[in-house]
Amino acid sequence: MLSKYVYGLSLGHFVVDFSQGALAALLPLLIAQHHFNYAIAATLVFAMNLVSSIIQPLFGFLSDRFHTGWIIIPALLITGLGFGTLGWDNQYFLLITSCLVCGVGIAAYHPDAAKLVNGLANVNQGHAMSVFSFGGNLGFACGPITVTLVANALGISGVGLFILVGGGVALLLAHYFPAMRRQSVQHWRQKRQRESDSPVPVKDDWRHFAILACVLFGRSIIFYGLNTFLVLYWVHILKQSNTSGSLALSILFIVGATGTIIGGHLVDHIGAVKTIRLAFTIMLFLLLAFSLTKGVIVASVLLLPIGMLIFTPYSAIVLLGQRYLPNQMGLTSGVTLGLAISIGGIATPFLGQVADATSLIIVFFILTAVALIPMGAAYFIIEPTIK
Repeated sequence: MLSKYVYGLSLGHFVVDFSQGALAALLPLLIAQHHFNYAIAATLVFAMNLVSSIIQPLFGFLSDRFHTGWIIIPALLITGLGFGTLGWDNQYFLLITSCLVCGVGIAAYHPDAAKLVNGLANVNQGHAMSVFSFGGNLGFACGPITVTLVANALGISGVGLFILVGGGVALLLAHYFPAMRRQSVQHWRQKRQRESDSPVPVKDDWRHFAILACVLFGRSIIFYGLNTFLVLYWVHILKQSNTSGSLALSILFIVGATGTIIGGHLVDHIGAVKTIRLAFTIMLFLLLAFSLTKGVIVASVLLLPIGMLIFTPYSAIVLLGQRYLPNQMGLTSGVTLGLAISIGGIATPFLGQVADATSLIIVFFILTAVALIPMGAAYFIIEPTIK
């Protein structure tokens, strides 16, 4: 049975990843209000993910050295403040600044939260990490449609309510943090004791971790490509409403959130490596089929398995990274949950320029080609021995 604190950390994960999912749904509104082109609008996603990708491994490093688990509390506050002010900014500079602030909060939360989840899960680590991942993926899923409904009802300034949401969850985790910390430390000490009793010291496997990072790079570009351009594709290519496009993005991530839970169970039963290989091999062909279709019904049907498979290997990748670098748990969490994932956000301005120069259809063909990267790299990683 999982510790109740895992669910609390999953709720915090929901909040920080909500902002990343919701930002994509704000782009059509910001384009209409400020007359941005695709490339400029995509740069907002780039800004949020640039700071997250650069700083998150640093937070992981600090976590390994100074045990900064408490930082998840201010991280939630900063994330709420950064995203909430997007609805009030009337200049591009201020929009970029809000995205950067939000990115700092996202970067600060992930490494320590993932490390706490690992410590709280004495057994069934795949299930525990999938529950934590489910919270983040559900946040991505709820973000687009929620922010669209709020903006339709209250105007774009209504996203300021997110400041209250971030603050409320921060207070909740602050209340439970001391007990959460004690339980996690107790489990870590038991694990370290088992490792010290082993005649063979635990070593870090940097070579396979580097290959795993390639899997993450490819997945990240696909993920953020869909996150940034799916609503725009729905509106400008399939000729549907903005609300319909936001709903499609939310459905993609809701289905993906269930895929995260399925992936966690697969890890515990068939292993992390087999889970990753299976997901990316099938995904390649589904993305190709999606890129070739022009009908909204077929596109909607294809979104379901695509969303499932994007998230199925998520917890497997995070756990595998932690197992490759058992002596750098915070750092590897920062890389797998931050740097490697956020590389997709950094790629979005390039994809936006391609869309401006050609069409959104070409962007989705590029995403299909990118799918070859994680699929190929998945066959060069191995299942590490767990002590």
